[in-house]
Amino acid sequence: MTTTLVLGAGRSGKSAYAESLLSDHAKVTFVATGQQPWADKDPERARRVLQHRARRPQGWQTVESRDLTRALLSSRHPVLVDGIAEWVGGIIDSHDIQDPAKLQQDLIAQMDELVVAWRHVPFDVVAVTEEVGWGQNGTTEAERIFRETLGYVNARLSRASHHVHLVVAGRVLDLSKAPLVPSGSL
Repeated sequence: MTTTLVLGAGRSGKSAYAESLLSDHAKVTFVATGQQPWADKDPERARRVLQHRARRPQGWQTVESRDLTRALLSSRHPVLVDGIAEWVGGIIDSHDIQDPAKLQQDLIAQMDELVVAWRHVPFDVVAVTEEVGWGQNGTTEAERIFRETLGYVNARLSRASHHVHLVVAGRVLDLSKAPLVPSGSL
């Protein structure tokens, strides 16, 4: 059993790369963490979601869930999570951003549960996430909270993963053996 975190920018090829890591498995549980109220409002995103679905093998089962820990624990096959950023967005959306202490408390509790499941499921798990923080700082409070929260989540999952790959401009960099930032620094 291995865990792999695949990070990258939008349209970098990270989802296709993540899918390729599990392509040898006949059955895979694909966990889609984003909800679809945007489907009617964003036809381009809806088109890309359909393209992603079309390229997945027939034996892959799609599960739409924001309860990522439960999705991991209830699967009986390797899991592909796409994506962590949507999961984080869902957590933030379910909180009042005027109470950042409550958001942080809930997020840490959910991350603690997720990391335990992530490390102990008896099959391969691959998760896709956006690497944040290379562009401009957020221009709104909500953007800053999202960026900081996703950065924290990515760092926690990276520490808990056997493999960490960064996809940049269609190229894959293996960060698995790169040194870790001291844990108290994050």
